Formats: sequence, C-alpha cells, structure tokens
Amino acid sequence: MGNTDPQPSANGLAVPLLIKLAPGEKIVINGVAVENGGDHTTLRILNQAHILRAKDILTFEEATSPAKRIYYALQCLYLFSDNQESSLEAARSFMDDFVKAAPSSASLIREIVDHLQRNDSYQMLKVAKKLVEYERKILEHAAPQ
Repeated sequence: MGNTDPQPSANGLAVPLLIKLAPGEKIVINGVAVENGGDHTTLRILNQAHILRAKDILTFEEATSPAKRIYYALQCLYLFSDNQESSLEAARSFMDDFVKAAPSSASLIREIVDHLQRNDSYQMLKVAKKLVEYERKILEHAAPQ
C-alpha cells in the first residue's frame, strides 16, 4: 500500500514519495495497472495518488471469505473513483454482516469506519488487512483439531 500524501520535509515543503520496483513488479496507481518492464526502477510520485503494490491487491476471485470481501470492496473504493458509491455500499453491508457474525471484531470494524469517515484510505486498508488476519485466526481456532 502506498500512503501518497506529500510528506513534509524539515523546511515544510512536500517531499515526493519514492517507490522502488523490482523487475516485473506490478503496482496500481489510481486504478491503472503498471508493470516494471526493465531493471530496478524508482518512481517518484509528486502529488497525491492512490497506490497499491501487487502484494496488497486482492482479486475478486481471491475474495473468498467475509473479511476478504470487506477488504476487496474497500480496495475498490480506494482505487476506482467511478464505482465509489457501489463499493462503499458493499463494504458497509459486508461489515454489518461480519460484526453480527463475529461481535468480537467490532473494534476493528469501528476503526475501519473511523478511517473511512476521515477519508484516510491508507489506514483503512491497513486495518482491513488486520481484519483478514483476525478472521483467519478465528477460523483456525474454530477448525476441528
């Protein structure tokens, strides 16, 4: 994930975000898939952009559990401005269902909603990743031994 708000330097001016890409590494910037077709590359992001590295991207086919569906809907909300309303509606519905099924997740869901309301997409996705891990632990614990 990439927090792409300009970072202030010691003199108060914005410092560009540097993203290093290995050969063949993929990244999504504002909904556009980009692949490094050469050697190691450094991208300099000069203004605000919504960025996810391939390792942080969940495909529709991989969204196979309730928490992963939440992450996927939030990821779509973050990356694709043309479908924000439907992505937000889906994310809210998935979160409502999740907290009903697993009330112990309420604090994580509340944290996601707080970040969502503050338009802090980077932190929202970080917490959504924690929710996926939390779900994995719940399912692992519930599985017959």
